Amino acid sequence: MCKKLFTFSVLFVLFTVSIVFPQQALQNRDIDPSITGVKIEPTIPVTEATWDVEFDYDATVITGAAGNAGAVYIPTLGKFWTSRWASAVAHQWNSDGTLDVQFNLPFSGTRGMAFDGQFIYCSINTSTVQIVDPVSRSLIGTVPVSAAPNGARFITYNPDGDGGLGSLIVGNWTSPNLSFYEFSMSGTLLRTIASTVTGVYGIAYDNWSVGGPFLWVWSQGSGAGTPQYIMQMDYTAGTYTGVQHDVISDVGLGNAQGIAGGLFVTDDLVPGKAILGGLLQGTPDKLFGYELALTGPPCPVQTPENPTPANNAVDLPLSGVVLSWSNGGPGTVPPNQVEVFFGPTGNMVSFYSGAPITQFAVPGSLNYYRNYQWKVVNKIDTCNITSSTWSFRTIQDPSLVDFCEPFADLNNWTIVGPLGVTNWTASGTANAGGTAPELRMRWTPSFTGVSLIRSNEIPLVNNMASTFSFNFFLDYYAAPSGTVTVGITYDGGTTQEVLYQVVDPTANVGPTLIEGSFTTPATGSDNAQIQISYNGYSFNIDYIYWDNLCVRQLIPVELISFIAKSDNNSVTLNWSTATETNNHGFEVQRSSGEEFHTITFVQGQGTATEIRNYSYIDKDLKAGHYSYRLKQVDYNGNFEYSNVVEAEVIAPSVFALEQNYPNPFNPSTTINFSLAVDSKVSLKIFNVLGQEVASLLNGQMSAGSQEVSFDASSLNSGVYFYRLEADGIDGQKFSSIKKMILTK
Repeated sequence: MCKKLFTFSVLFVLFTVSIVFPQQALQNRDIDPSITGVKIEPTIPVTEATWDVEFDYDATVITGAAGNAGAVYIPTLGKFWTSRWASAVAHQWNSDGTLDVQFNLPFSGTRGMAFDGQFIYCSINTSTVQIVDPVSRSLIGTVPVSAAPNGARFITYNPDGDGGLGSLIVGNWTSPNLSFYEFSMSGTLLRTIASTVTGVYGIAYDNWSVGGPFLWVWSQGSGAGTPQYIMQMDYTAGTYTGVQHDVISDVGLGNAQGIAGGLFVTDDLVPGKAILGGLLQGTPDKLFGYELALTGPPCPVQTPENPTPANNAVDLPLSGVVLSWSNGGPGTVPPNQVEVFFGPTGNMVSFYSGAPITQFAVPGSLNYYRNYQWKVVNKIDTCNITSSTWSFRTIQDPSLVDFCEPFADLNNWTIVGPLGVTNWTASGTANAGGTAPELRMRWTPSFTGVSLIRSNEIPLVNNMASTFSFNFFLDYYAAPSGTVTVGITYDGGTTQEVLYQVVDPTANVGPTLIEGSFTTPATGSDNAQIQISYNGYSFNIDYIYWDNLCVRQLIPVELISFIAKSDNNSVTLNWSTATETNNHGFEVQRSSGEEFHTITFVQGQGTATEIRNYSYIDKDLKAGHYSYRLKQVDYNGNFEYSNVVEAEVIAPSVFALEQNYPNPFNPSTTINFSLAVDSKVSLKIFNVLGQEVASLLNGQMSAGSQEVSFDASSLNSGVYFYRLEADGIDGQKFSSIKKMILTK
């Protein structure tokens, strides 16, 4: 109770400081006061829904002022009504978004409106719903809803309620009574629908969407400047489905003061479509409508179903994945066109569009341990049917040391304290940005000092680059808010390396994904433990959340041998790896006393956990001393050098002319020879008549093994001779002739 009283005193300050909430803005918007002091987030799994905006009108301009809140469409008139939440003023709009007339309702403060096919039902934040004739605009009756603890701020009409007689669903944003209350048209309480979402302002009953009926619930979230989600609730089960849409992302784009108002649903505004409409309170107010569902006859094309791999399949390979499906009811018409969408979760793109198919081979290679989604659209000329969105996950990288904690429970953790030992729980919420459950530290019972929770031991590899990540959200309350630390210890907590720390934040932190890296020590890494701590006065935070805490290490390319061996005028390099991870390959680099230069590239094996052997022969080397090293390159561009190995190429001690190769040849061949010392060399080609037909060399050359290529494209087939003459600098002379055959 003390904490709530303190909240209200803070709110009083906020309401009087124009920097936080300008007085004019407060007058123009009806805002749940509970959301201005405490960060509120939906605690349901979420799926972003993308809807087409059918209309988007500036209500501030059309009505002449802000302060609009309620909205409804009246098909019997072909008109919209909008209402001012702080007065009796209302406006009747034409369906094209132009103003028809301004009028006063016979009461003040209408927040929400619902239409039952004949009358308008207005919620005015009291325990009585007002009934208005839309033609005369006069009050014709009321519906008592006193069984709703805080009266009716929002309202919707359910035509199927009370056995088909119709019902009203109402509620208010006042905590802790956040539930929805369904009444008969005479005011008898029929049902209570539990809800914990705060800041609800609009609600609309939907019996058009597939899988319904649903309630669409519009929350003011955490106030202006935060997402204004319209959330889908399963009406029958009374549970949120996870489908939601942020109005600020389209209708309210750039509207910093935008906040939820009233909602309505109608299928009489746009032919063939059900429209989810509402009024965004802000600067300016906006009357808008989304396409919700198609209401015409169902598309007769068959529906894609029975996916392979099955939905949510795991451990699929990185290549060779084939997606397949069958076509079934309720449609009976086969498709004449098919489109296949595929991609990482949240980023599907069209991979195929063309003639009908029932299987599709995923091209290329996928990534390790990645979630992918796919769907199929069956089409005919007049309409199309889209399958469910199916998903699968690929195999984990076999070379990955992976610790990931989803916090389904705290079985892998020990609450050390010494304070706040009851404050840590695995909470069925999803506020950190992951999915429920998550780790939560709550403020109560309050303490001053350190509270810590430590994981079981994680067997990490010594002296290795490592990464970490986790979802995080700190719900700020007051200053000083304390220090939150995520660290790693290798000695049971005596010392720790700080991975992430936030000190006395003055506002909410997150929800956000925290990522970073560290290097394990040379010894003791198999004793690693993650520890999370709070140090401060816990009263000054509401809650702190963590989720999906992961530590990862990739086994590197482990070179176990690298050898160089010389042989005449060549050097053979042999090397082996024990393991490879993400290995694109090796640049072979050579130095003869100066800088290293790349002489070739040898393709790697990607990722492997078995020994791999490699070899390369560096040919046609002059006598001398050579150094070699390997530059191992990952696919992401990272690289690492091997140790350097040495080789000595010895100059031949004799003059020699070798047989050309190949022989016979067409049209080119190679001639090798060796020089005992530096020499003046002549190498010529003769035909069988002794006529010179080509001169290949005539000049000074160094001692050692030499190689010359001869291209005989211009000569006829036949027998030819090649003669080497060498005059050594030491006075030695050498001459040799060999025969070769050109065949064409």
